[in-house]
Amino acid sequence: PMEAAERLGSYKQRFAEYTRKWDSYMEGEALFGLPITTYPELEESRREIELLDKLYGLYVNVVQTIRGYGNVAWADVVANIDSMTETAAGFQQSCKKMPKQLREWDAYNELKSTIDEFFEVLPLIQQLSQKSMRTRHWEAVQAACEKEMPMDEDGPSVESCKLQHILDLGMLKVAEEVEDITGGSSKELQIEEKLSTIVDLWDTMTFQFQNFKNRGPVILKPKELGEIMENLEDSQMQLGSMASNRYSAPFREKLQGRIVALSTVSDIVEQWISVQNLWVYMEAVFSSGDIAKQLPAEAKRFQSIDKSFMKITAKAFDTPNCIECCCGSDLMKQTLPH
Repeated sequence: PMEAAERLGSYKQRFAEYTRKWDSYMEGEALFGLPITTYPELEESRREIELLDKLYGLYVNVVQTIRGYGNVAWADVVANIDSMTETAAGFQQSCKKMPKQLREWDAYNELKSTIDEFFEVLPLIQQLSQKSMRTRHWEAVQAACEKEMPMDEDGPSVESCKLQHILDLGMLKVAEEVEDITGGSSKELQIEEKLSTIVDLWDTMTFQFQNFKNRGPVILKPKELGEIMENLEDSQMQLGSMASNRYSAPFREKLQGRIVALSTVSDIVEQWISVQNLWVYMEAVFSSGDIAKQLPAEAKRFQSIDKSFMKITAKAFDTPNCIECCCGSDLMKQTLPH
């Protein structure tokens, strides 16, 4: 069709010359009062050229436009995708408006196929341009298409990958696989963002202390402790739900690590509350000198417990982050149960 379009341009120039001669002859015949000679072949040629000009003019416009899009850097595709879609829709409408007598031409069928294929591939391109696409997804797309494209560590090469490289993958043949990959990337991103939110939450979640008598800040603040317990329950529920989701596979290690960490925090806080309540009660009992004298063995044992409790509260006060405090060393695990 491109060669035919070039030939049509040459024919149009020749026909323009014939038309000028035709007009000149008619003027001469009119001047001398002679009958005007008709040239039915030229009339037919004019109609054919006008039809062909519509067909090949659109074809050249389509090919040049798509070629131009092919030179767009992949990094800039997102900003241009709406314009591309609008242009492709306009081409489709122009193709549908072509005269019926042209629709049996091979050039028309090729034109229609070119437009339709580009229009069909645009949704796939739009899906591939999602922020959820990671290197692993691009590798899966290339494997499905059995073709390669310029890549960096983080995905399509920023410097050398153009839209044409994506079009050359031939994605329409494996459109369903590509859609599964891009759809999966969106679901994975949702899990990634939820997991990141939980990680950020517990990176800032800290134990808060209040003073107890003259012993200093050794008691967990009830209000803040309640918030910790509430967030623990909510986070563990969300992590459990993520772990059962097949789209969590890329984050399995990080997910399991966070599940184990929060489970440890939950167990330790539960033990801590129990020990703290017991310590408060026993401290009131043995702070009285009379009772200590009456129960010397129990008083001595409480002194050991008191010393250990002060040790873990001092450690928690210095390292208030919940996960660091409970998982950073074995002090809590080893001391609280005893």
